[in-house]
Amino acid sequence: MRVALRVEVHTLHGLGEGVPRLMRLFSDYQVRASFFFPFGRDLSGREPLSAWRARRHIGRAALLYGTLLPAPRLGEQSARLMRLAASNGHDVGLLGGSPLLWRRRLANAGDGWVAAQLHAAWRACNDVMPDQGPAALATPAWQTAPAVLGAVNAERFRYTSMTRGRMPYLPLLQGVRSDVVEIPTTLPTVDEMLRQPGVDTTNVHEYLYAESQHVRPAGHVFSLTAEREGGDRFALLEKLIVMWKGQEGSVRALQDVLHDLQPSTLPRHQVGWAIPQGGDAYQATQSIEVPA
Repeated sequence: MRVALRVEVHTLHGLGEGVPRLMRLFSDYQVRASFFFPFGRDLSGREPLSAWRARRHIGRAALLYGTLLPAPRLGEQSARLMRLAASNGHDVGLLGGSPLLWRRRLANAGDGWVAAQLHAAWRACNDVMPDQGPAALATPAWQTAPAVLGAVNAERFRYTSMTRGRMPYLPLLQGVRSDVVEIPTTLPTVDEMLRQPGVDTTNVHEYLYAESQHVRPAGHVFSLTAEREGGDRFALLEKLIVMWKGQEGSVRALQDVLHDLQPSTLPRHQVGWAIPQGGDAYQATQSIEVPA
């Protein structure tokens, strides 16, 4: 069993509290993960209902970020933690600019906005890691657009992780092709599993483990956040790591998945839109195979 960890960081609280806790956990169990950092602002307060529901794991001050309080810049902390994560052997990449803004706008964004946002984030990251730069791009809530596929070709990313799917592939969206390998999330999130009949906080790890036993050509990818799995779901994540590592299983980074691939042999698939089982919004999803 092979499971790769895809860690999204959305907020100032996730940077300050969640990422350090996750890195300590991964160090204790000697596993690598892929961390995706934002280089925009924390605009949590501009989505008040979601922020209120998430107040325990983003901090109460975040309820006002971007409204009554200035939206904190995330780049400085992201840069520091990106260097630390890389020095500890983890795979690091970009989550783009401001996570809330990207989640709201990305699917319908034009070429100019995407190119400017992505280039600014890439430069900011490259300034702090000039020897290697960001290896990859992930997007919040699995959102993407044709403009993103065009932009990633120009920014020297080695892979992306922007969709839900079954196996690594080369994406095609509305006639725009990317030759950068897409490594999709294959497993449900904890939230999605908790919306399934019979699943609750006492047994969700067992259901997720059962899902991960379905064989995939390149193994599985599990997506988590610094805010939740680095916070109130920390013990749950630890249980999953123990289960995944048992019986000669491996927990790894997405870059390890990429290392095992031959990009020239990967199929090309259309990217569609679907609401996953237990999900609450449309997400970019691996669809039918098309001629290379």
